[in-house]
Amino acid sequence: MLDIGIIGLDTSHAEAFAQVIDESHKMTINGVWDTNSVRDRAYTETFASKYDALHFHNLDEMVPHIDAAMVLTVNWETHRPLATRFLEAGIPTFIDKPLAGQYEDITAIESAAQQAPLFGGSAVPFHPTIASLPHGEMGRTLFGAGYNDYFYYRVHLIDTVRLFASSNWTEIQPSDSGGTLVDIGFENATHATLQFDGCPADATFGLLDIGKQTRVIEIESSEDSLEKMYAPFIDSFHAVVTGERDDTQRLIDSATLLLGTEAAIETGQKVTPDSDVLTEICRDGDAFLAEYEPYY
Repeated sequence: MLDIGIIGLDTSHAEAFAQVIDESHKMTINGVWDTNSVRDRAYTETFASKYDALHFHNLDEMVPHIDAAMVLTVNWETHRPLATRFLEAGIPTFIDKPLAGQYEDITAIESAAQQAPLFGGSAVPFHPTIASLPHGEMGRTLFGAGYNDYFYYRVHLIDTVRLFASSNWTEIQPSDSGGTLVDIGFENATHATLQFDGCPADATFGLLDIGKQTRVIEIESSEDSLEKMYAPFIDSFHAVVTGERDDTQRLIDSATLLLGTEAAIETGQKVTPDSDVLTEICRDGDAFLAEYEPYY
């Protein structure tokens, strides 16, 4: 039985993931820590009591009590300082979406991940409908549409196409017509066209996959759909902790792809992994936190 530490109760993910962990019979919540920047102290105490977990006020004290950490704070600017202390201690660490909002943080997390494996990002690629499709086909063409057009939500499509491609990105070209439409190229000749500003009322992700077969996928953001993706998402984290899989490089590349997409949309210019603008772009997690309200 693996002991898991939950760091940050800001979003609905903490409760949703904890339920999956609690029902897995392979893992248990053994430690909880929160900044109380979104939830109050009473919520943290209730959460810890519900899962019979230790409520820590000092993160360093949590380290010897857990086998793996889950950093779930909504402010992505906290991800680097929180996650690196666990990674550097040799503890496999999950970082919720988005991994980071600036290149410096991504490289620091990548460096720390040399000591322990990294997992996390968006759960959307782990929905059974998506996960069942082949990954890594050369020369594949993907079209994707999302909703809630902002950095925090664009990560869903970015992580999905990066997992599909199973290859590092090479360039991002914004649309000449403006808006938030980008073309992305990968090393294995996979090509993706993504439109981020779909209708939020539908709360649906759509994908058209053209490879050896043509497939159309639609993923709703319903409670049933979330449950279907969260269980395999957490199972995959368990596999990372036990050494059965390693997603570190994919997550790092996907994080730089997300920043590159932001840069391409903002500047209207093509972005490559060597572009200077990639190190200059920054998304403000503190500002997002100030406006954030949890779904429940």
